Amino acid sequence: MRVRKKVATPSKNENAMNQDAKHSPAQPRPPAANDGNVTTGVPGLDEILGGGFVEGGLYLIEGMAGAGKTILSSQIGFHRVAQGDMVLYITLIAESHTKLLSHLRGLSFYNADAISDRMLFVSGYHELMRDGLSGFLSLIAATIKTSRPRFMVIDGFRSAREFSSTELELSQFIHELSAFVSAARCTTLILAPLSGNEPHPEHTLVDGLIELNRYNTGMRRAREIEVHKLRARDHLLGKHFFKITEGGLVTFPRIEASPAVEHGAPDFENRFGFGFPDFDQMLGGGVVRGSTTTLIGPSGVGKTLLSLKFLQAGVERGERCVYFGLYESPARLLAKALSVGIDLAPAVQDGRLTIHWHPAVELAIDELAVELLNAVKDAKASRLAVDGIDGFFQSANRTERFGLFLNALTHRLRDAGATTVLTEELPLYGDASPPASLRASAMTENIVFMRYVEANSSLYRMVSVVKQREGSHDCAIRRLTIDSRGLHISEGFIGSTGLLSGHPSIAPALSVSDPGARA
Repeated sequence: MRVRKKVATPSKNENAMNQDAKHSPAQPRPPAANDGNVTTGVPGLDEILGGGFVEGGLYLIEGMAGAGKTILSSQIGFHRVAQGDMVLYITLIAESHTKLLSHLRGLSFYNADAISDRMLFVSGYHELMRDGLSGFLSLIAATIKTSRPRFMVIDGFRSAREFSSTELELSQFIHELSAFVSAARCTTLILAPLSGNEPHPEHTLVDGLIELNRYNTGMRRAREIEVHKLRARDHLLGKHFFKITEGGLVTFPRIEASPAVEHGAPDFENRFGFGFPDFDQMLGGGVVRGSTTTLIGPSGVGKTLLSLKFLQAGVERGERCVYFGLYESPARLLAKALSVGIDLAPAVQDGRLTIHWHPAVELAIDELAVELLNAVKDAKASRLAVDGIDGFFQSANRTERFGLFLNALTHRLRDAGATTVLTEELPLYGDASPPASLRASAMTENIVFMRYVEANSSLYRMVSVVKQREGSHDCAIRRLTIDSRGLHISEGFIGSTGLLSGHPSIAPALSVSDPGARA
């Protein structure tokens, strides 16, 4: 049931508010660095917003119950206080401010001193109940006139919707509020429940519309934020993952949504070897600096050990290297490497090699990407091994985006100056072709194919360089042997065919008259 209240005409209230803004005492000067831009202080959010909010803008944040609207607005409010702004928080719900603040005390951004000094909490619930939208608007005008806030939050806008008798009345309220906060240079957030596909008049009148929601995939749920509308800002489109931590909201802009960076020509003369002469010879001397190489093969074929050889070659040259894995703990990894003569413990101890390991728990692909890029940046790594790119795929709530994600990730790693080796899993039996969803061949410059071959009742490892975009390579299929002395490359499987499919056979001898023999 809606309560019908008479609302003042727009011209009368708007003119009164503009006069208040004109004749009131001077407002606190914003930081010079803002230049009309209001940052949020929420990790990743300013990038999604195209830099932040516009000063004096009116923004609507919608979300279902528990989506994080109150935490987000409070987090931004405390950040604005830290930037020197006066902040006004107006509630339209019956919940007391004491209870509201008690829920925020456990978050690291909470600052008790700011509440008494630069943050003012006001309840508009009783004015709305008694005088409707007109009385609530008068309360806002009087409070802004006396307190001169530069940032304001209106929490519980659902009550305002219910107290509007018509859509026109609500539109008039939004219009007057927008005009007043713009004149007062008070950036304002309105918090409201999720409206779904149902249109509301405020959607067209506000300067920005942001949605907080949750996405289900199987038994997992992920939080997502989407900017539907943002005037005067080149914001990132689409949905972006976020989580709520003890520090508040942390958002993770999709890396494929960010503008691509042009790369210079590759340095073909500067190659990174694996410290494995026979294998480096197959690669034509090594891989080009800044390139990405995918090692594809089934479990146990030697992908991890070959990637560790790549890192060992780097640390022996005094380079900084990073191992990023999702399956083996650092202790098991180092022991495994040592069992075949790859001693990486000294490099870990002196910081030349950094090992990042994520146990098998629910992870988010965007969060993994941020941790990976930060690990490379912090270590200033020239070499990187990502052991288990499949783990990224399994962490994607929306698997259809993985191809673009992987492409963007490899570009970011190249920008960071890393030469990267990825490992990708293939089935032990059955179809030997890479999963189409990973599309490693399209995302990386080099592909090394590894698999088992059964011949004469014995099992052999084989390795072949099937693609090297930026250089020539040996096309032969060679045997790979792993023992306590390390990794060894021997001659190819002469006379055999079908090795890449895992079903070898002996090729028939070609006669001199056969055209294929002269090819």
